[in-house]
Amino acid sequence: MIKTIVFYIMLLIVLTGCSDAVGSSHFFKQVNQLEEALNQSDWDQIEIHANEFKELYQTNKWKLQLIGDEGEYEGLNESIQKIIAGVKEEDIINVRIELASARSLIADIYSL
Repeated sequence: MIKTIVFYIMLLIVLTGCSDAVGSSHFFKQVNQLEEALNQSDWDQIEIHANEFKELYQTNKWKLQLIGDEGEYEGLNESIQKIIAGVKEEDIINVRIELASARSLIADIYSL
């Protein structure tokens, strides 16, 4: 009985810790910054924000693995890589498409 109670308390702590504290707002903020830089066609800023997005993903990947499906967080990684490739080619259309995909994947991951 006590083991069951302790288990549920630990589960509650983990789930509470996995709410917005893991950063859906951080991810959406990064996507918004990328979109703003795209609107200004400032490719140096876009590249900086794309690399920051990649670092944010790498730092929080383990958290995403806890709350998301493998297809979702791997899809997000793939979108980030495509964003970086698009930035290197200065391909605004593909970068915008991948940003939309990334936004959708982030929303899916955090929709508990």
